[in-house]
Amino acid sequence: MNGYLAGLLRKHRSHGIIIDTNLLLLYLVGIYSRPFIAKFKRTQKYSVEDFDAVVGLAGNFKSIVTTPQILAELSNLSFQMPKSKLREYFGYLVDLLQKVREHYVEKDQLIRSNLLARIGFTDLSIIEAAKQGDYLVLTDDFETTGYLHASKCGVINLNHIRTIQWFGHTP
Repeated sequence: MNGYLAGLLRKHRSHGIIIDTNLLLLYLVGIYSRPFIAKFKRTQKYSVEDFDAVVGLAGNFKSIVTTPQILAELSNLSFQMPKSKLREYFGYLVDLLQKVREHYVEKDQLIRSNLLARIGFTDLSIIEAAKQGDYLVLTDDFETTGYLHASKCGVINLNHIRTIQWFGHTP
């Protein structure tokens, strides 16, 4: 394992990990059906190896943490799934959410931020929650990664994990 990643895992393990919306959707779709990752339009850009990396990273933490904004986006994206799959998929979603910890960031704090017009409510809620709870964030969004670094938050970008895997190391 990369030394930098190992350090982030050690530092944040007991606090928890926030998984950004698209990667949380990948996580859920993969738990629901690994082959469906390649078929669902919202997860087609990911591979089964990406899913395995997300599962592997999440397994290192005491808890997965989410925000109400992530949950709202996750719900909206999930409803793009074929209706025939929704009932069973939502069973997996509810099961996971019963185990996830929610971190609430005050609306007034979000609307006072200068970043709101640049990155929106969800990404801003992730940054604020990460700062408040000392959570590690897993994302594949380079802009969010940059803001998290600037805010001195622990962040892992999935694209960096892919690079490590390509060179024969595992996260």
